[in-house]
Order: sequence, then structure tokens, then C-alpha cells
Amino acid sequence: MTIGDDRQQQVIERARAVLPADERILAVYLIGSYGTGQADRFSDVDVHLVVADDTMDWFAEHWADVLRSITGPTVLVDQIPGLVGAGLAITPDWLHVDLVIHPLAAFDRFQYDGVRVLFDRDGTLFPDGDQPATGGRPGTPYWPEQTVSLFFYFLGNLVTVLGRDERIVANQGVGVLRDQLIALMLAERGVRRTSGAKRLNALLSDEQRAVLEAIPAAGTDRADILDANRYIVRDFIRRGCALAEQTGERWPAELVQATLDHLQRHFGADFA
Repeated sequence: MTIGDDRQQQVIERARAVLPADERILAVYLIGSYGTGQADRFSDVDVHLVVADDTMDWFAEHWADVLRSITGPTVLVDQIPGLVGAGLAITPDWLHVDLVIHPLAAFDRFQYDGVRVLFDRDGTLFPDGDQPATGGRPGTPYWPEQTVSLFFYFLGNLVTVLGRDERIVANQGVGVLRDQLIALMLAERGVRRTSGAKRLNALLSDEQRAVLEAIPAAGTDRADILDANRYIVRDFIRRGCALAEQTGERWPAELVQATLDHLQRHFGADFA
């Protein structure tokens, strides 16, 4: 069954036809919606390559040429921040195509849950072919240590941001804390994100979605920003403490208390 639309299929077929001609490219595969089998006409095309280790420097410099070879005409080509040999392209009819290049030494075929293989030169990188996605099914709850640490780090910075009356930045911070809460919710369910960045509904329980949808709206009014933060903090602490106990991990009580005291001193309000 064909999924997506003709524009997407054309890019995929060009990737399948053009990229294997370069002997330095060892494998070509799709992740995201096309890897999980959930693609629709709104989907991006996420193309990943595995290349020989001694060619990575060349690909890190020329990734944009490789990307254009499969997209055709573009109105935007830009590097993906923080990644070497990775970029995005937008076509004139606004199809979004990503390219990520992995050196063989760093390749992990289990890095993504849901992979569609377009090319495997020796048949050794994906010996079983396509990797079916688990579809975000709940599994064993796990402890997201970095998520918890980052949450309270970002929360503590609310004092600095509002102290400078940077209310636009403070509004952005509400979204940052919400995203850490989402990551904690996924850990509660034992879900390691398997869908594209624009799909979330199926990964959360009804209760979790209701909590997120009830986060108070926060524009640039100081009181509204504080209300939204307080709501997120209370739910995060409740869930985090329960998950730490469930997984046998240590809840960072000292960091949490220091952060709450920091907020109390500056805002005169109890966040917990």
C-alpha cells in the first residue's frame, strides 16, 4: 500500500536510485513516519545514510550537495544545529526533507524504532531488512535522570529571567518545562519515543493528555507565567517521586528543595 503522496515518493525513489551509486555510501534508510509506517501527506521524509569512516569528513562538508541530489529544486537548505553531516531542505511546494549521515563506527541499527531500508550494500548493516516499529506501546517504566535534572535547572532559571523582566523568554520557558514533563510521562509508561516529532497523542495515556491540555495559558503576564510554572512543577514532582520509588532510583531531593527555596525567596510563593 502506498502511503504519503507523490512528492514524498519521488524523493524516496531518488534516494533509492541515486545514493547507492556512490560507493562510499554503505546504507540508506528512512526513519520517522516512513520508518514506522505512519506516513501521511503531511509527513517529512527523513533520510539517513551510513558511510565509510574515512569519508565522513567529505560528507560533513558536502552534505548539502547530497541532499539536493535527492530533493531536486529547493527554497531552503540549512544545517541541523548540533549535528555533523546533517541538514534539512524545503522544496518549492514545501516538502520537508531531512538528511542525517552516520559514520560506520558510530552506526547503531537499533537507534531508531521503526526503520525502512532502501539500500544495504553488503546486507550486513540491516541483516533482517526493515525494522518494524513497536508503535509506542507501553513497556517497563524507566528513570529519566537527565530529564529530571534539566527540569529543575530550567525551573531555577525562572528567577533570572523574570528578575530581568524577560517575559517573552519566560513564556518560552513554560514550553521547555512542559516538554520535560512530557518526557517524564513517557518514562512512566515505559515508552521510548518512536514516532516523528509531530506525533504525540498515541504515546500518552488519556490521563496524561488531560493534564497537559489543562496547563494554564501563559502569555507575557507575570502572574500567568508563574501560574503555569506552578501547575507544571506540582505535577512533575508528584509523578517524579512516584516514578523514582517505582524504579528504585534516587529522587534528587537536595536539588529539588534548593530550587523550590530559590523560587520561594524571589517570588514569595510555594511552587510545591
